[in-house]
Amino acid sequence: MNRDALEKFVTLAQHEMSAGAVEDKLRHMLSSKLTSIFPNNEWWVQEHILGTEQYLRFANEQGEERNGFADSVVGKTAIEYEKNLTINKVFEDGYYQVREYCAALINLGVDVSEIYGILSDTLHWYGYTIKVIGNTNRDRLFGAEDIELNEEDYVDLTLSNTTEYDKFEAFVEKYLDREESRILNSKSLAIDFGTESVFWKTHITTFNKVVSKAMIDRPEYAKLIENLWQNFVAYLGASNYGEFSIDTYVNELYLVTVAKLVCANILSSKPIISNDDEIKTILDGRFFMQKNIQNLVDYDYFGWINKFYVADLVEIAKKIQQVLIHYDFKTIPHVDLFGELLAQLSCKEHRLLLGQDYTPSWIAQDMVKTALGRLHEEPKVLDMCCGSGVFLIETIKAVRAKYNIDSKNYSTDKDELVFSCAMGFDIDPLAIMLAKVNWVLSMRDLFGSHKGMIVIPIYHADSLFVDTPITHKMANTVQDRYVLHFEGNKIELPSFMIEPEHRTTYDAFMAKCYSVAMARAEYPPVELSDRDLDTINAAIDMDSLNNKTDNERKLQRISTYELILALEDLQRKGKNGIWYFVLNNNYKPGLVRNQFNCVISNPPWLAMSKLADNPYKDNLAVKTNDYEIKPPGSAHLHMELATIFMLGAIDKYLKDDGQWMFVMPGSLLSGYNHEPLRDEKYRNAANPVEARVDTIWELPINVFKNKAIVLGGTKSENGNPNVIAGRLYTYKNQYDKCEYKLKKQGKRSCWTNNDDNVIDLINCDAIRVSQGADVFPRTALFHKYTQQANGTWDIEAIEKTSDLYYLISESKKDICNTLSASGFSNDFMYDCFISKHLSPFFVADPAKVLLPGYKDDGSWKAINSGKLATMNAATKYVFDEISSKTGLSLDVLFNDKIDIYNKLKNQKFSLGKWMVLSSAGGGNPCAAYIKLDNYDREKLIIDQTLYWYISDSEDEAIYITGLVNSISMGKAIEDFQPEGAFGKRHIHTLPFKIIPKYDDANDAHIKVVEMTKAVIKEWYKICDSDETISKTLNPNSGNLPSRRKKQQSALRKTASYMEYERSCSDVLGLDLEIIY
Repeated sequence: MNRDALEKFVTLAQHEMSAGAVEDKLRHMLSSKLTSIFPNNEWWVQEHILGTEQYLRFANEQGEERNGFADSVVGKTAIEYEKNLTINKVFEDGYYQVREYCAALINLGVDVSEIYGILSDTLHWYGYTIKVIGNTNRDRLFGAEDIELNEEDYVDLTLSNTTEYDKFEAFVEKYLDREESRILNSKSLAIDFGTESVFWKTHITTFNKVVSKAMIDRPEYAKLIENLWQNFVAYLGASNYGEFSIDTYVNELYLVTVAKLVCANILSSKPIISNDDEIKTILDGRFFMQKNIQNLVDYDYFGWINKFYVADLVEIAKKIQQVLIHYDFKTIPHVDLFGELLAQLSCKEHRLLLGQDYTPSWIAQDMVKTALGRLHEEPKVLDMCCGSGVFLIETIKAVRAKYNIDSKNYSTDKDELVFSCAMGFDIDPLAIMLAKVNWVLSMRDLFGSHKGMIVIPIYHADSLFVDTPITHKMANTVQDRYVLHFEGNKIELPSFMIEPEHRTTYDAFMAKCYSVAMARAEYPPVELSDRDLDTINAAIDMDSLNNKTDNERKLQRISTYELILALEDLQRKGKNGIWYFVLNNNYKPGLVRNQFNCVISNPPWLAMSKLADNPYKDNLAVKTNDYEIKPPGSAHLHMELATIFMLGAIDKYLKDDGQWMFVMPGSLLSGYNHEPLRDEKYRNAANPVEARVDTIWELPINVFKNKAIVLGGTKSENGNPNVIAGRLYTYKNQYDKCEYKLKKQGKRSCWTNNDDNVIDLINCDAIRVSQGADVFPRTALFHKYTQQANGTWDIEAIEKTSDLYYLISESKKDICNTLSASGFSNDFMYDCFISKHLSPFFVADPAKVLLPGYKDDGSWKAINSGKLATMNAATKYVFDEISSKTGLSLDVLFNDKIDIYNKLKNQKFSLGKWMVLSSAGGGNPCAAYIKLDNYDREKLIIDQTLYWYISDSEDEAIYITGLVNSISMGKAIEDFQPEGAFGKRHIHTLPFKIIPKYDDANDAHIKVVEMTKAVIKEWYKICDSDETISKTLNPNSGNLPSRRKKQQSALRKTASYMEYERSCSDVLGLDLEIIY
């Protein structure tokens, strides 16, 4: 302890307390000084800092459940801070809080004798042990009334003497820095070992060195691992398919090592400090084999490291064990221990597989409870994208609770049930290891009662079963054989083995072939005789207990011969290792088709457009067609991987009438790309799926990175019900029941719990609007431009203080952001409108922009090398810089990026008189119209953040603009807008699809025009007279949504507004009273 730092803190705290500082300030001030007072990176310091405002459950005075937040929980010590404990009332309040928080620790399963309480104002420190005086039957949650505190220690730092400082150091060691006092959970492991932890930053280089050494020493085997990894594990990446990421490999090896050491402690029910030999057995898996666990540690992608280089990992493993000393491995909550670690790694490496996002246990609990509650038979649950195993853990917990399964109440039937109630697949080998350790955590107390080998039912495989590392296209239909390609070998596997009824045949076949091959590899090669083959196949038949036809036996015999010779040859060459793991895991999905009565999962969230081009993507595209869920038009680019996984799981794994629940993107409720799913197109597809949706839950907005829902239902030939039972979660475990209905607006639909009636207004003659061009990268095309007397332009960088900064403020890339030149040609300069120029009924001046294209007789053309050669030096320099920095030729940048889908070429403004501009994104529609004669039509371009429509009639332009800006329009489309983490988004063409075509003979339409003109007139007066509102019209004056919010608020105060709104609601068929 640094006493000088403590003395400084005491002086500061005394000053703040005498000045009347509140508890929050004192507590945070202490947290900020702890690292200087205790500079040796003690575990409890980090946990104290990060464990503030800990969520806990306890009972109130009536014995009813209550939730609250402790100021801090450090291991098994609950801490309450108050502002000044010399004030009796403050002390009494704090004392009661300590009793509540200690009760909450009992509710977490912590032993009473190990719970401590602390009450402090940062200067006065009271330490307590506890005694239970109520709820002795433990038939409810414990609360403060059930707890008695016994004061054991008191420290008064205001005395500022050596004795009190000594007492404080001893106090901290006793109450906070205890060994085996830290509660093992996902959060604490992430703090200690996550990719943001001090430990990771300090020691990851050790793992890097070991892997680098292995790859240099054994280049052939290293290449084998690289090829397997990049051609299978890396399939579900967003980029760099076919490139091996050594950083990813090293990080996964590191976390797999941590997981093995954690598991060894779990099985020992205490922290263990191992010698070198025991460390090696933990890392290579023999430690777990000794405890009858067959497959916790497989010879997987990291097996060669743990076989040949395990000695290089011994010292770092010992350091991991030293950190684990502080954890309690006797009392472990049955929760996902590794979800946050996996999520951290996913975030660090920018993995787009959001299915690897951490699923909170409370969501998994609710889903499992609901799904299993609908079953009328013993559960057989699959999580086909299991991640770190949260759904498997919650399933095991639920099954054990329902069927009263523990080591004291055990039977053969219970053993069979609990060991087979949950199975998991995942394509990520790290996730598989973490899920296996979590499985062990949930089952370890039953191992002593289980008869036979313990086999963990969690497998490294593609659950869609469209690919394996050695068969890169799995057939959708029955075929005679599968061809296995590995290390120059080609082996034909009879298809009957990959059928559920032959699951034991496959397992026996692989086990016997591998065993025989390894035995034969110890000797020089000899012929595998017919007699040997007879003996081996007889052993396979005996273990498989399946009846086979003569032809099946013949095919099996051929495959046995081929596989044994291939494996023994690889073993002799030192190339075998991983192949048994691959063969034993990757075909499991085919062996369990339609064997489950429940599937629960959080599948990967990823748009197909973001998936790297590779064979797996091609196979998934086939799936979208097979299930007929490919969205129409350009929306097909946004096809969600999660939807394919969901339908694939229901199709392949569920029995008839089986239950399913999935965490899915919130865009399923209303996204255009999910239109075929909501319309149940999959029922009549080439590969029909009987998926009946009967459950929708909307989850709190901050649970995942994007808005999420839970979709649930039954495998049934019956279609979706008209009313779907729903929940609207407001917080953890808190929700309101509701009902969802499918609403339709022409070709658009949404699931909504909104009861307002929105009539169908769309007809086949909807207003056709166009989206602007993709004017990107912003920093390469938008700069500060100054025109010279000769007509050329000077180019300068846009500074943060510039009025033009809004043009690049949201750029994700800094390409060419410091570009400067003098004499740039006017031939490539244009006037560009973007969404930030748009306000209700008002458009700011367009911004100058350069484009790598030009107009030739009114038609757009990209700059080619010939055109580039004719330019002056400054212009050529600018375009060379843009091409170099973007890594794209100018014609590719123009044709494939900016003008994609001809969004620039379609901008032909020479004939129209009026243009309506409308926002593409945001929560509320916004529009204005302009007179084209006021602009140079040949130089005018519209950016993709806006939609545009040309009209010859000003009244039509006013009519459309008025309807788009109305509250009624927002109400009409709100259920059809996807919702992201920050609210409604993607307006796109929705308003134009429900606006009836303008009819100058229709009184209702004429009324909209009349009232819109009146509102516009009043609005312009406000803009001229109100400086605050006028400022919001400047595109550089602040956040766009907040600017529009202020503008719309001012608009609604105009005298004509209510009558204007009524005219719009009449045309849109809405009840104005409901809207307001």
